[in-house]
Amino acid sequence: MRIWIVVIGLLMTVGCGMNPPPLAGPVSVTGKVLASDGKPVGGVSVNLQPLENGYMKAVDVKPDGTFEIETHAGKYAYFFTPKSGTKAVPPQFAKLAEANLERTVSVTSGQELVINLP
Repeated sequence: MRIWIVVIGLLMTVGCGMNPPPLAGPVSVTGKVLASDGKPVGGVSVNLQPLENGYMKAVDVKPDGTFEIETHAGKYAYFFTPKSGTKAVPPQFAKLAEANLERTVSVTSGQELVINLP
């Protein structure tokens, strides 16, 4: 019986695993979404799903194809969802509405992200 008390006490002290390292502060990033012909595309929200550290973030893309977001540096998969106040993504985004590990971007401080549609 005493051995179990010692074991439980050790587990409570040590915990069940290691805590992840704290995230560095957020970085400001600007970006733009371009069609395959190089023209800017708006009317959607771009979603960044972290592949390493961080939190999922979403931001509306302006009509001129630009966006600004604060997030943590790292690698992200991206996908598109309807812009705030709309019910569906435009047709050119239909195949890009789910996260995909083949569509990734790396975020660093002060960087401009360019997302080119296929």
